[in-house]
Amino acid sequence: MPESKKRLFTARLLSWYAEAGRHDLPWQKEDWYSRIVSEVMLQQTQVVTVLPRYLAFMEAFPTPQKLAQASEDEVMALWAGLGYYSRARNLQKAVRRIVVDLNGECPSTAEGLAELPGIGPSTAGAVAAFVFRERAVMADGNAQRVLSRVFTVPGNSTETRFREEIWALASDLLPSSEDMADYTQALMDLGALVCRRKPDCRCCPVSVICGAAAEGHPDAYPGKKPRRERPVRHAAALFAFDGESVWLEKREKNGVWKGLWAVPVLEGDDDADGSVITARFGLRNEDVLRTAVLDAVIHDFTHYRLILRPVMADLRRGTVLAGTGRSVAPDEAEMLGMPTPLRKLLESCRQLRTVLPRLQIRDSGDS
Repeated sequence: MPESKKRLFTARLLSWYAEAGRHDLPWQKEDWYSRIVSEVMLQQTQVVTVLPRYLAFMEAFPTPQKLAQASEDEVMALWAGLGYYSRARNLQKAVRRIVVDLNGECPSTAEGLAELPGIGPSTAGAVAAFVFRERAVMADGNAQRVLSRVFTVPGNSTETRFREEIWALASDLLPSSEDMADYTQALMDLGALVCRRKPDCRCCPVSVICGAAAEGHPDAYPGKKPRRERPVRHAAALFAFDGESVWLEKREKNGVWKGLWAVPVLEGDDDADGSVITARFGLRNEDVLRTAVLDAVIHDFTHYRLILRPVMADLRRGTVLAGTGRSVAPDEAEMLGMPTPLRKLLESCRQLRTVLPRLQIRDSGDS
């Protein structure tokens, strides 16, 4: 790379950031705890989504000691809505390792940070640059998009060669350590605010040296990832009500919702009626006062598409479902970590129950 282009890129980027970058985000401080929390939250998630959840999370766990001592339920309840829930579990593991094993001393290098659970090389580089002013590489999705366009790097992030070339390029562009924090944030901001998937080249401070802009097709970089057909899974979700309480169980098996509270879910049911589905959950006819099958909803995960059919059931009072769950009152359910799609469906079921013909709910001792 010509040294002149390298210097011009860095100078224009830092100048733009001084005037147009983001300087008032609540985690922009030289504090390892707030930086690690925010950077983990920001993995594959936009600032606008992270911001309110970060504030609530830090209010609940203002110190690393508080987070280290918190229960999984407390953490998951505040993570709900951010998705990729393994990040929450790994974040707590990382903080516990710092608090317990390292006596509260956070690793001060990208190499040391990358050894913590859930802290990959790019996140480690960002924290090291922001907090410890290390000349460390950060190459998140925003940075990859900017660098691949400006320096016309072919390929996409699924390709080893692309990732290696971007990483080497990002390393070669690093400024002096005193500018590291601003440079790292500037690269993130340019990708998030200007050099987006549909770039605004008119507002870009480096468009004059951008190879992709010169070619006239900046959105061709990075290259498109190979399209893969998502496998489709069908499942039924049982919203079983005992009065105003709903039956919930904590998911302990590995999976995207591990550690969260959910209504019972049974894979494989897609078009059965309510009585058939409730029977598959182990309920007898005499246990169920009424059922209603809602329209199926689609929820896309990274590796598959889930078509979920919600089934609402009013149970004879005192009915107990099989498994390790329990009947949970509305105010407690609000405090538990639940997958966002299931929480939304729960609210829909509660609203539906107010308009369906009311039934006399019988006590378990009634005949």
